[in-house]
Amino acid sequence: MKYDVCVLGGCSLAQTFFQKVDGTYADTPDIISPGGKGANQAVAASKAGAKTVMLTRIGKDDIGKKILDNLDFYQVDTTNIEIVEGLENDYSNIYIKLEDKDNYIERFSGAINSFTKDIVDKYQDIILKSKIIVCQLKVPKEVTEYLINFCYKNNKILILTPCRPEKLSITEKENIDLIDKISIITCNRKECTTIFNTDDIETCVKKYPNKLIVTLGSEGLIYYNGKRTIRMPSIKTEVIDTTGAGDTLNGNLSAFLSRGMDLQHALRKAMYASAMKLMQETAQAGMPYYEDLENFIQNERNKKFDYSNELNLALDIIKDAYDMVKYTTKFKISTKEDYTLVTDMDLYIEKYLIKKIRDKFPQDNFVTEEYNSNNKLTNRSWIIDPIDRTSHFIKNDGLWGIQLAFYDNEATRFSIIYLPDKKELYYAAENIGAFLNNNKILPTDAVPLNQAIVEFGGSIYKERDVKKVLLDDFITDNHLIISNVLHVNSCCISYTNLVSNKTDALIISSKKAWDIMPGEFLCKVCGIPIYYLDSNKNVRLITKNNEIKKLLLHK
Repeated sequence: MKYDVCVLGGCSLAQTFFQKVDGTYADTPDIISPGGKGANQAVAASKAGAKTVMLTRIGKDDIGKKILDNLDFYQVDTTNIEIVEGLENDYSNIYIKLEDKDNYIERFSGAINSFTKDIVDKYQDIILKSKIIVCQLKVPKEVTEYLINFCYKNNKILILTPCRPEKLSITEKENIDLIDKISIITCNRKECTTIFNTDDIETCVKKYPNKLIVTLGSEGLIYYNGKRTIRMPSIKTEVIDTTGAGDTLNGNLSAFLSRGMDLQHALRKAMYASAMKLMQETAQAGMPYYEDLENFIQNERNKKFDYSNELNLALDIIKDAYDMVKYTTKFKISTKEDYTLVTDMDLYIEKYLIKKIRDKFPQDNFVTEEYNSNNKLTNRSWIIDPIDRTSHFIKNDGLWGIQLAFYDNEATRFSIIYLPDKKELYYAAENIGAFLNNNKILPTDAVPLNQAIVEFGGSIYKERDVKKVLLDDFITDNHLIISNVLHVNSCCISYTNLVSNKTDALIISSKKAWDIMPGEFLCKVCGIPIYYLDSNKNVRLITKNNEIKKLLLHK
């Protein structure tokens, strides 16, 4: 069986005490719950949607059963957990301060000290079949060292959280080589200082690009990506209990990296998960599930946006609209006056979106492809294309989408393009940014001309004389001077190809509001400029590649 995340570490029972107004703590714990750094990280990864397996040892008693049942509840694979007769389980007393909700932990170790190197050998197939390996320094050092060397030898990604940082201190020369073999180290400021024997965190992270990630509490986190120092601000939220916040970040980070997400996006999303945990009591129960995390990120990001209510509504209903038709296999197909195709699904989605918007904003105007195509843009106008490129929807080839934009005070304020079959949701909002599946779309460097891909979007026959001349500009001595030319008659695909760096330039001649407003606003927010290629301003070039711009704007 293959896994996304494999966690090797310990489990324990956490006894939580909350400080009273008089500064004292109760004699008996306020909450008793399963915990432990290894178990916490495994639960966090599983709740984030990763297929997670735990490698650990627990004692065969009531505490061990509670730990095991809890991991099973959170769908962590416990098949390979060793249950040992007579082994004492770990437990901890966690004291939560009243003022800042920070914690002080007393740990009592048992089972975690019984780990030996043969746990790596015994379960090496599990480790090799996992995308990301997560470990800590709480088990005996020789076990962690053996695991690090095994993962390094087999090119496995290993994330280490050094909760016993003195074990990794560079004052011991052999640790320098060990650090080089670890894929990612996540630590707090104090742990970093202990390991690297310095208070200069920024210089420290520059020595370990994309490896050393240091959390700075209320200041966020810092790491170096090989080109520049990345400082990510913390997500401001109410703090109830800090227990497990770091484990939440690491569990989520491992889950998102296992999906192929880049480090910067994975870290930012993991920080949101950690912020959600801070608002809840106890470690594991307070960790978010992936769907709740997505909603939290969306609401947090948009809450300062002037049109946040409109945007959040649109993001919800555009998904709901597809959910209501996705299992429909039979639908009526008709031909409109302009010879384009329409199905009853186009009509159904458009009616649904209009109704949901009118329920909240009854005075708003609509400019839509099927029912309101003659309407003029006015303040508070919703522009809707229920199915962009119906012919592809009929073919069920994934090259279609649902588009929406909101216009007010003579400007587009936000837009959404949803590609259901690709499981991609793009949205852009004024002064907030552009996002793909809640991950910010980051700028990329332009490629040389011979590596560039140019797409001709929209109907190829419209403005064909102009387009033919433009195409000729890409041909020299009977060969292309660019890498390739694409054409997909689907505006939603063309615009999203460009902003997601699948193409380097878009040449398009569509003029209908529902075809172009969502995509062109998305490009604008992504910082991709628009140029006109003909005197009538019908054919547009959208690119940030200066070589393509110079080639086509020479006329």
